Amino acid sequence: MREIDGGKIVIYLCSVALVVLSVPLVKKFSRTRGKNPIYHAAFAGVALALLGLLPDYIQNEIFSPGGVLVIGTIVPVYESIVAVCTPGEEDDSAWLQFWIASGTLSYCTEWIDEVREHFPSGGEHWYEIEFFVTLWMLLPFTDGAALIYDLVTEPYIAPVAQKMKDKVEGWISVILTMVNTSYLYFTWFLFMSFPEDQRRFAVVAVGTVYPLAASTIAITTKSDASDDTFWLTYWSCFSLLFIAMDYLENFVGSIRGFYSLCLLATIYLFLPMFDGANVVFRRVLVPLSGQYENMLIRDAYLVRKGMEASIPAEYHGSVFQKAADVFVAPKQKAS
Repeated sequence: MREIDGGKIVIYLCSVALVVLSVPLVKKFSRTRGKNPIYHAAFAGVALALLGLLPDYIQNEIFSPGGVLVIGTIVPVYESIVAVCTPGEEDDSAWLQFWIASGTLSYCTEWIDEVREHFPSGGEHWYEIEFFVTLWMLLPFTDGAALIYDLVTEPYIAPVAQKMKDKVEGWISVILTMVNTSYLYFTWFLFMSFPEDQRRFAVVAVGTVYPLAASTIAITTKSDASDDTFWLTYWSCFSLLFIAMDYLENFVGSIRGFYSLCLLATIYLFLPMFDGANVVFRRVLVPLSGQYENMLIRDAYLVRKGMEASIPAEYHGSVFQKAADVFVAPKQKAS
């Protein structure tokens, strides 16, 4: 086990505090969908200035796997919780766009530590790049995630996803049943055959590849917003699981069974047969973030939408009024 480095903990805690304190300021900016080049130029200038002015020992800790996880997790998770707990689906889609871009970046660069180990000069500045790319996707005035969605996901992936959805819509329940059972046992058998040092990559792959594909189909098919919400809750939960795994593996990663537990937790989160992400989200993350009352209001909003869809339009006025009276009427004491 590694000893705890007090200096690193102080730097990370200060970074988290700075991120938390900057949230109110950042939220004052409206999302631009990345269409203003002046903001991109200003962001690049600030990034270069920080690289030139920050001391090396601070850069080594901030521009690191831990630093990337902090900047790419704290604000996105909180804002995702707020989005899910407020009426309307537009903010759900905006943050799901971020998680698709961020998840793709994280998975595609999982091998970078191997490159840095064997070719130190080749990956010397990678974490500076990943840190600022994550920040570029996150900030509302650069809004890189939306720009990626508009330029890549929507024009090239959306048509394919829509055709796929139209073809398999009638078979979704059957496919999910097959996936829930066969995927679980196949993944576990394959995972247990790996050496322990390869299981971390397997956990990341299981937690990102299928969820990324499902999230992309969800966000590019507009008929049902509930799947956007589900995958937004998943990414909120999985990102926290991933940051916990990334930290704890420094101390207990060599213990056999550590990554097995991480894999089980990942599968529990996203397979519909467990609905784990929804359970963890509603019972843990929402209360901790202080959004429980907003979540109940969102649930009431969804009930209203369901009533609007199922009740003929000519009865909306009278039925909704009577339904409102049921909610606001004082409880009658049992005689």
